[in-house]
Amino acid sequence: MDEIYSPVDVEKRNFLGSTTFDLDYVLFSILIIFYGFGIVMVFSASISEGIKLNNDFYFLKRQIFWTILSLVSCLFFMFADYRIFERYQRLMVWGIIVLLFALLMPPLIHMGIVHRSRRWLKFGGIGFQPSEFAKLVVIFYLASVLSKKGEKIKDFYRGFLPPFIVVSVIAMLVFLEPDFSTAFILVLISILMFYVAGVRTLSLVSLVFVSIPTLLLMINDKGYRKERIIGFLNPWSDPTDKGYQIIQSFKAFAYGGVFGRGLGRSIQKLKYLPIPHTDFIYPIIAEELGFFGAIFVILLYMLFAYRGFSIALRQKNSYEYLLGFGITSLIVWEAILNIAVVTGLLPSTGISLPFLSYGGSGLLVNSILTGILLNLSRNNYKNSYYESSVQKRDEFVEL
Repeated sequence: MDEIYSPVDVEKRNFLGSTTFDLDYVLFSILIIFYGFGIVMVFSASISEGIKLNNDFYFLKRQIFWTILSLVSCLFFMFADYRIFERYQRLMVWGIIVLLFALLMPPLIHMGIVHRSRRWLKFGGIGFQPSEFAKLVVIFYLASVLSKKGEKIKDFYRGFLPPFIVVSVIAMLVFLEPDFSTAFILVLISILMFYVAGVRTLSLVSLVFVSIPTLLLMINDKGYRKERIIGFLNPWSDPTDKGYQIIQSFKAFAYGGVFGRGLGRSIQKLKYLPIPHTDFIYPIIAEELGFFGAIFVILLYMLFAYRGFSIALRQKNSYEYLLGFGITSLIVWEAILNIAVVTGLLPSTGISLPFLSYGGSGLLVNSILTGILLNLSRNNYKNSYYESSVQKRDEFVEL
């Protein structure tokens, strides 16, 4: 006779026994591939920038450090109790608001001005971007608040408006850094989470109509944003300035062809494509590894999306469902927008390619979120053990 587990036994097995390690190994494998591939491509794409600093391995060493830290963080959150975020979501919201506000204060802004943006806070020589952690906070906040609304979620004033105001405050502080791309991502993911949580479509449509003039004002607020739009619409009208970066990106794709120049043999990364190891690392991948390399990256993100949304759909309560949906949506949409920018489908936004672009804060946050997503995948096994044990118990009783 098959062994019969009680619900208590099932909980013990998930906490102490072998089922503790029952998670989505496909998703975990994708993450490891991203880590390894990201280190290789960051080193290849950043070599010319490293030479300028008289340290060929400068970016490689930093990327390895952040990758190790990210992997450790992922493993920690893979098995930690993620529900603690639900209990402390208000504290997290206030904490991120304080950090974002600190970036705008005169004593601190000189610590992290890079490319005209006050995005970095530095402590002990290590800088981090609060705006990246704002993504994590918004996802956990919305998952917690929206899951408790019930039917009130359809009420504009009691269900939709309060969390929307909170997200708007965070997004506005991010925008003022200025970091338009992250603010846009925050609003986009929030709208998607509002929609799947059951907010009335009319409320979301009204939000979109209100956002359009706001978006236009934001674009006109800074001259370089208008230049990016002009460069996007007709890059060849100013190939040495406004359209320079995207034209060099096009050339990287063209030079790569089907099979690529070979790993480490990109020409565009040397003097032509600016800072290719960050937002424009995808064209370098295409130039060195060709069409097949570029498609391989897209397939990885597609598989990540499939596994992530599958995990979300199998959750037993709305909080965990919204959490899984928000995490997967964030990473997938960042990848979509980045690839759309470097292929000329969208104007330049400054959104990095998840797991592959050089950078510490983004890699760390995405790894933490993926660790939590893998943690959610373990619920599927726990639920299946529970349901199986109940079924076996019922069959035994019938006998």
